[in-house]
Amino acid sequence: MKGLPALFCVAGLFTGLIGCLEQRSFLRSGNATSAEIMYSGDVAQAMPVAKQHCAGYGRVPRLVDTSPDVAYFACDQP
Repeated sequence: MKGLPALFCVAGLFTGLIGCLEQRSFLRSGNATSAEIMYSGDVAQAMPVAKQHCAGYGRVPRLVDTSPDVAYFACDQP
């Protein structure tokens, strides 16, 4: 019984960390002209990922469409 409170603490910390990890946006697919970014919550979280992806082709992102968990960007010439 002594280890039970510690176990709950560890489980609570682990659950909190999992929640933080889910908030991260990432590139689902893309090429020189487009990018599909998975996001959670605010679509603005997807913009830095789109900027990084499009910059690799010397382009800038433009938000085209969204769904509840995917932001669609066009990679336009500057």
